[in-house]
Amino acid sequence: MPNILKVENVSKYYGKTKALNGVNFEVPENSIFAILGPNGSGKSTLIRILAGLITSWQGEIHYKNQPIRKNKKYVNNFGFIVEDPSFYEYLTAATNLQVLCRLTKSPFSRIDEVLSLVDLSERRDELVSNFSYGMKQRLGIAQALLHDPKILVLDEPNNGLDPVGVNQIADIIYRLSHEGKTICISTHSLNEVDRLCTDVAIMNKGSLIISKSIRNSKKNKRFFRIETSDTEHVLSKIKKIRGIAILTAQSNSIIVSQSSRSIPLIENKTFSKINSIKSVHTESDLIEYYYA
Repeated sequence: MPNILKVENVSKYYGKTKALNGVNFEVPENSIFAILGPNGSGKSTLIRILAGLITSWQGEIHYKNQPIRKNKKYVNNFGFIVEDPSFYEYLTAATNLQVLCRLTKSPFSRIDEVLSLVDLSERRDELVSNFSYGMKQRLGIAQALLHDPKILVLDEPNNGLDPVGVNQIADIIYRLSHEGKTICISTHSLNEVDRLCTDVAIMNKGSLIISKSIRNSKKNKRFFRIETSDTEHVLSKIKKIRGIAILTAQSNSIIVSQSSRSIPLIENKTFSKINSIKSVHTESDLIEYYYA
């Protein structure tokens, strides 16, 4: 599959602080591509560069083999939600989109199309002030789709959403992908990437850790999150179990990896006797890069 976007050696400084450090990756056309990393990893800075909100940076970004610095109209091929979308709260959903149509010279016929795509057709004539946060997120996606972009870029689209809202956004993303859109998502959620995405670039402290396809990746179930009421006690016991390595420990949870030759963790008799363990959950295989 050809690449629609290529990021080459992109760096960004804020004074002496390096927010991005020579980042390189390629986004395949019609992929659901995740830029994954914890807060402060540089993913939002990269999204803002793509959106044209940051204009001073080093390196190069190509859209369909053309450098975006030399073609300011490249943004016409992108739809963005970089922050919480803003609306005229006292207007209806449809009227908000009409205002944007006039500004972007998009045809009014797109309004019903995009409202249908985000499952808001039946709420088109309702005031936005009555919308839930999740509905506003979906209306924001409708805004970003009005001019029929090739790439939709979403910065942490599930922040603040309940499970129903998360599922609704996922359904929209799948639908748009099946219609030929390329979706680029900035996220800190490993589960979101595992569930939704075909490709991922993992970042930490401004640097790229790895970029890879996960379209057909096999889930090995080698990584586990242990919820505990006494982290120090559980850590001291786990360290004595052969074949278990500790990736990270937080106040109430420990993430471990397990050798493929070891007895499965939940079947390990030594592990099962450890007090203070509340629960054990399988983690994404990507977590080894996340905490690299």
